[in-house]
Parts: sequence; structure tokens; C-alpha cells
Amino acid sequence: MTGALGAASAVVGTVLDVAWIAGSAVLALYLVLSVFPALAVAARRMHDVGRSSFLVALAALPPLALLVLYWLALPGDPAPNDWGRPPDGA
Repeated sequence: MTGALGAASAVVGTVLDVAWIAGSAVLALYLVLSVFPALAVAARRMHDVGRSSFLVALAALPPLALLVLYWLALPGDPAPNDWGRPPDGA
């Protein structure tokens, strides 16, 4: 979605001289509105693998972002952990 909005902004910006402002505003609004759900999903996923959701903040540091990405890709704990039972159907 981000790529499509960015490409649309670039195409419209080349056709009209000031249209890139509107396209960039739409892209910026999308990014602002999607960051909170993305953080919530990452926090829930970290809880699924038995880690603290505060570790998602490590993703702001580029070398540690790979570690966070690794944790997010792990399979969830089959047993209950500090944050509760695993979701049903998982």
C-alpha cells in the first residue's frame, strides 16, 4: 500500500507541478494512521513468543532491528506464558 501511494504521488507529481503536495500528504496520513496498528500487532506477536513488548522499541536501532525481526518470525509458544494462553486455532 505504501509503495502504491508513493508511486501514485510520483506519477501525479510529474503531471502537475503542485500535485505532489497532495500525494505526499495522503502518503504521510497513511503512514501516521498505520504506525499504531503495526506497533500493536508487533507487541502482540512479541507476547506470543514469550518476550516483552518493550523490545519492539529495539527496532529503532538498525542493527537490533534484525534481532526483533527474528523474534517476530519465531513460532508462538504452545504453552501459556506470562501474557496468557496461546490463541485458539494457532
